[in-house]
Amino acid sequence: MNYFDFIFAIFLLWSAYRGVTRGFLIMAASLAALILGVWGAIRFSHLTAALLISAFGLQTGHLPLIAFALTFVIIVILVHLLSRALDKLIKAVALGIVNRLAGLLFGMLKTAFLISIFLVILNGIDSRIPFIPEEHKENSLLYQPLSRLAPAIFPFLNFGGIKDRIPEPVSREFET
Repeated sequence: MNYFDFIFAIFLLWSAYRGVTRGFLIMAASLAALILGVWGAIRFSHLTAALLISAFGLQTGHLPLIAFALTFVIIVILVHLLSRALDKLIKAVALGIVNRLAGLLFGMLKTAFLISIFLVILNGIDSRIPFIPEEHKENSLLYQPLSRLAPAIFPFLNFGGIKDRIPEPVSREFET
């Protein structure tokens, strides 16, 4: 056990605490809000831009950015409000302890995945410009397992062809 394990343990314990205090529903909804916010902003910001043009006569070079940001914020707020309502329902049905235990597990898994992504990037840099001694990696209890987590999950996420699904920028649609 070395300083890597100490640092990883701090992050994992903090996420376990946050998972217990917030519950699974809120933890999952916060992640879902970000993902849905980005996806929705990519898919629907052109509609927001059209609304801004028709309602306010807004014509600016920054319209795509404004429409993207506004769409993102609206989606995140809606998901947050929905998750709060569902959280109250779960508490009313007396499933609070299940929600909190699932939150603990989800929080730790999410943090382990984020640490793993960081380690994939760090290992890529370290392979070109070595700066982490190999004995530190080998003596760590968590370094190798966490390094292998994200690469094991990536094939199941199916990111293939995502560039083909991103629409053209809004500014090209409204040029006169």
